[in-house]
Amino acid sequence: MSQTGAVEIHPQGPRAGYADPMSDLTHQQSGNPVAAVGSYYPWHHSAWQQIVSQQRRDRLAHAYLFTGLPDTGRHQFVLGVAHYVLCEADKTTYSKACGQCRQCLLFAKGYHPDVLQVKPEEGSRAIKIDQVRQIADHVQQTSNQASATKVIIIQPAEALGTAAANSLLKSLEEPPGKALFLLIADSGDRLLATIRSRCQNVALPSPAFSDTQAWLATMSAADSETLASAAALAPQQPFAALRMLEEGVPAWREILTDKLAALRHGEESVTEVARFCEKQPVAHAINLMTELCTQQVRSLAVEPQGRTSAQIKQLLKLQREIYRVSAQQESTSNPNLLMSLEYLLSQWQELSPGR
Repeated sequence: MSQTGAVEIHPQGPRAGYADPMSDLTHQQSGNPVAAVGSYYPWHHSAWQQIVSQQRRDRLAHAYLFTGLPDTGRHQFVLGVAHYVLCEADKTTYSKACGQCRQCLLFAKGYHPDVLQVKPEEGSRAIKIDQVRQIADHVQQTSNQASATKVIIIQPAEALGTAAANSLLKSLEEPPGKALFLLIADSGDRLLATIRSRCQNVALPSPAFSDTQAWLATMSAADSETLASAAALAPQQPFAALRMLEEGVPAWREILTDKLAALRHGEESVTEVARFCEKQPVAHAINLMTELCTQQVRSLAVEPQGRTSAQIKQLLKLQREIYRVSAQQESTSNPNLLMSLEYLLSQWQELSPGR
């Protein structure tokens, strides 16, 4: 299914933020969307105020590049900007969409004809030139409930191929009609310098650890210790932390930590631990092993040299192997997950005292 089209607005209640669902928008007019007024998360307040200030002074740029970590609600922020800009209410009175005008009612129905989303097509990692070429058609198209501005959301902007990026550059240099371009990226480093120069960059802050933990408490009934463990896994990416919390990752990590200790003492087998690791994405096991290696290196580094020097070398060698396997997992289309895990765990087992 093409990922270019008028955007469908998803619910923005507590569960709507789960795993940053705004980044997985579809473009169908079916379903049962819930009415919602454009909003943002507390850690994005300063960025929101910047947009509101420019809107009130009639100083909005024609193109923005919003940069920030994924899983922080950045797409909901950009949807909120689109909603606010299209809202017909007096901007000197309202600092967010009013929720009552014609444009807001369109958003509430879950579909707005003047908002175009451009993202990689299903099964692809790249935004293609044909998708970018649809922008001109979108801007020139007149809808029954058209607003004065056409909004184009591009995410992730890093997915623009060379041809697509050059095509977009032409639109940014000579905006077709009254268009507002909203690009979303982790950073601007992977974008053409000429595209960056045509956009006003707005950095979207990430929450502090305490903010992430407090937000998780509003989303989950878990106890404070579990919430803190989840927040520690992704302190600046609250939706990733929530996703791992609901997938049981904190508890799984505690069990795996015990199993890794048992493995080094001959109380668990490599195969048994590997099969337990398979219950979660391999990245979780790799991250935990990396953390444990780092902790042990730091602990040994403050002890007298001698036997500890050899242990540190073993740990550093294991870290290199973990990084290698991690890179292999990411680059291989069909990696043998169990075999890779068993290899790393056998190396971990070799760290056992006396072996």
